[in-house]
Amino acid sequence: MAGFSYLKSVRGSSLYWRNAGNFVDDLGIAFRFSGLLSARAFSSSGDAETRNGQRQDGLKHDPLSGLLQSFGFTSVQAVKVSKSLPDAYSVEKISPKLRFLRSVIGSENDVIRYVTANPRVLASSLKNQLEPNCRFIKSILEDDDLVAKCIRRSSRILTMDLEGNLAAKVSFLRGYGFPNASIARLMRNCPSILALSFSKLEESLKKAENFGFVPSNVRTVSAIKVINQMNESYWEEKVEAFRKWGWSDDEFVSAFKRQPSIMCFSEEKINKGMDVFLNRFCLSASDIAKYPCMIFFKLERIIPRCSVVALLHSKGVFGDRPLSISTYAGALMAREEAFVKRFVDKYPEHVLDLWRKLRHEAVV
Repeated sequence: MAGFSYLKSVRGSSLYWRNAGNFVDDLGIAFRFSGLLSARAFSSSGDAETRNGQRQDGLKHDPLSGLLQSFGFTSVQAVKVSKSLPDAYSVEKISPKLRFLRSVIGSENDVIRYVTANPRVLASSLKNQLEPNCRFIKSILEDDDLVAKCIRRSSRILTMDLEGNLAAKVSFLRGYGFPNASIARLMRNCPSILALSFSKLEESLKKAENFGFVPSNVRTVSAIKVINQMNESYWEEKVEAFRKWGWSDDEFVSAFKRQPSIMCFSEEKINKGMDVFLNRFCLSASDIAKYPCMIFFKLERIIPRCSVVALLHSKGVFGDRPLSISTYAGALMAREEAFVKRFVDKYPEHVLDLWRKLRHEAVV
């Protein structure tokens, strides 16, 4: 399998123990930055919002469920969350946590989705876990909105043990060579990676390294995310889909390094895109490997734009030189207004009718 060898567990490796032990430094960051979050992020005052000032009937029989419904949870959601918590958890314990989550995450609906996905967040200590974790995340991301996005993307990041897990993972990544900007990118875009075990995290890092990714590469975070999402058989299925269209293993590795998210495409999308590029526009598989981002686009965009470019080339607009794959790629990546200005408005006598026809067909 192209550049994708599975590794043995490395939790006991010297690298793990050397870097996990540095969590104290990162934990210190959390508390040095404890004053950075805005006042809204840690306000504990005020009551949970109610619907027109009325509490649901369930409040009388199940105060916790009633509190959740008054906050906006449906009765089904409230019962699910309530049953996930120990009987000892009272309204007095839960209400401040809901207010905290609302102040940090954002809207009421965001909080409902978050708590429903991970009810145990309400069983975590506000002072000893939720607030310190949030402060630590803020020390990395430095922006309240980014903190909110990070938390919304990972239902577990607030409930992870800070001292032995979250801060230790950051120290581990720093020891591996990741600069702060890359760690922030990982925390912002795929915080679930930080919930992996140390052995699984290092395994993913090693696999990315096998492809030639280095910690300073801006695409390394995307590569780790994609690698972690796939098992060996599913990975091989995607590689085989590209092989069928003529990619060698080296071309696959090259394309993956340029655009790791190509592995997230369905086989149907891969087949449709490659078929159009190779059979309709006579491009080569090697061409697409150089610009794998071209497969990102829908056929409704690919066919009209590439047809216009091909027609202009046949009219000699670009001179006698062969039509470059970079011209097709540039046409696809351009914004609509920029494409029309460069390729349509400039040569209306050649392509305007074709452009209108294909655009109409794409819409229909």
